[in-house]
Amino acid sequence: MYKEIDDFFISKAVAIAYVSRDKNHFSRLLSEAFNDRGYKVYPINPNADEICDQKCYRSLSQVPSDVEAIYIITRKDLAIDLAREAANMGIKRIWIHVSCNSQEIKEISSKHGISIIAGECFFMWSEPVKGIHRFHRFIRSLFDSNVKMK
Repeated sequence: MYKEIDDFFISKAVAIAYVSRDKNHFSRLLSEAFNDRGYKVYPINPNADEICDQKCYRSLSQVPSDVEAIYIITRKDLAIDLAREAANMGIKRIWIHVSCNSQEIKEISSKHGISIIAGECFFMWSEPVKGIHRFHRFIRSLFDSNVKMK
């Protein structure tokens, strides 16, 4: 999984599904964090034309073809459908915020030859790791020798 996380961060253009219109929602913090780290962000929300002063796309199929990765932050049932759609579009880096260790995810991954990160928090892995996320990463490193603290 750690190689997949490192590979995800190589991406330069990332779609985020779904970014909330609520400025206090976690998905907005996530979108801003990707922007702050220099990624080209394509927010997706089926009910918005603009979010965070950026054009918002109503579906994954509408995002530009330069998208290299997608971060999915929605309900598990929608996340699985979005992962399938992304894989069918040729997107090779998929990160699902919620834990989706289901047979469907395994089938999508196997069929398309891609790894899907599921149930991991972006803020725990994206440098610089700060605050409570750094503490969570430290705790994880106590139990998993593959987790490195920087």
